[in-house]
Amino acid sequence: MEFKKSTLEKIILDHNSVNVNPIVKEDCLRIIKDNSFLLNKLSGKNILITGGNGFLMSYLVDVLAYWNLLNKNKKCQIFVLDSSKKFDRIFYLKKRKDIKFINTDVAKVSNLKIKFNYIVHGASIASPTYYRIFPLKTLDANILGTRKILDLAKNNKVSSMIFASSSEVYGNPDKKNIPTSENYNGDVSFTGPRACYDESKRVGETLCNIYIRNYKLPVKIIRPFNVYGPNQNINDKRIIPDLLKSALKNNNLELYSKGLDTRSFCYVSDAISLIIKILLNKQSKEVAFNVGNDEREISIKNLSKIFVKISNQVLNKKIKVIFKTSKDKDYMTDNPQRRKPSLKLAKKFFNWKPKIKLKIGLKRTLESYLK
Repeated sequence: MEFKKSTLEKIILDHNSVNVNPIVKEDCLRIIKDNSFLLNKLSGKNILITGGNGFLMSYLVDVLAYWNLLNKNKKCQIFVLDSSKKFDRIFYLKKRKDIKFINTDVAKVSNLKIKFNYIVHGASIASPTYYRIFPLKTLDANILGTRKILDLAKNNKVSSMIFASSSEVYGNPDKKNIPTSENYNGDVSFTGPRACYDESKRVGETLCNIYIRNYKLPVKIIRPFNVYGPNQNINDKRIIPDLLKSALKNNNLELYSKGLDTRSFCYVSDAISLIIKILLNKQSKEVAFNVGNDEREISIKNLSKIFVKISNQVLNKKIKVIFKTSKDKDYMTDNPQRRKPSLKLAKKFFNWKPKIKLKIGLKRTLESYLK
């Protein structure tokens, strides 16, 4: 799908008045271009996005909001459900008639008297720091909330639903299972400080599979691997937001471990593009799909060093990486040593692969916070 210059200018003018981040705009347009044929399926349909003020889901809301501007004769009606009262990530959309906000806790959902055609269920606490502080709330969202949304999907006879699970369902894979494929059953602690999240996501997947078998519900499960990018909460205590926060405050980057654990980081526009493909393609015999980047596995220590170089260039500063010991005794408990996805299923079924390299993604993310 090619955009005429006049069309792009129109979109930018429409959104400049509400101060939308220009890097997010570029990401949204790239995602739309990659998925324009599939997005046509949403024409005239109602889509519910739970956790719509969260990092990943708010990006999806942004993409669909742009789609509606580009395709006014094919608009979808977007319903954003979140427990946030401010809807701070997407507040600029509140006056849009094609976007409705539902302020409620997903675990308490009831009487949504709306006919939904598609559902993306992403409501959950996702930061390890915060789900360890709120373990029961995390369990409620991932189990009770998921059951309620599955019932809603069943009653509405939706065309497709996505449940946002997590790569955390794999726990701490052994070397033989790196890269980790979707058929790996995991090595997960069910009693540790992270279990409230890991195990509740596993139960959420169990619920999805019950509804698939018993009710033929077209549910697909996604397992995101370390997605990052603009609009991520800079205070959520995960590694890239922590690096951003330190750089923007001109502080040295502090690591509270030796930084030897490795991760494969996926830029948000790649993740959202794949999620759209999973949602809108025909149901395959495969139910669960990894969402991530398989091109580079990097230690937290080396990630921090790369980020220092980028931030020093962009900000014209001289900061460095320093190592400290966390006061939180459970800081590293049950923390997986390695995390890298196998993306064979995504490539096979959707002809998809990640496009944004790590250095480019980190630079875009940093620059987005400056804008």
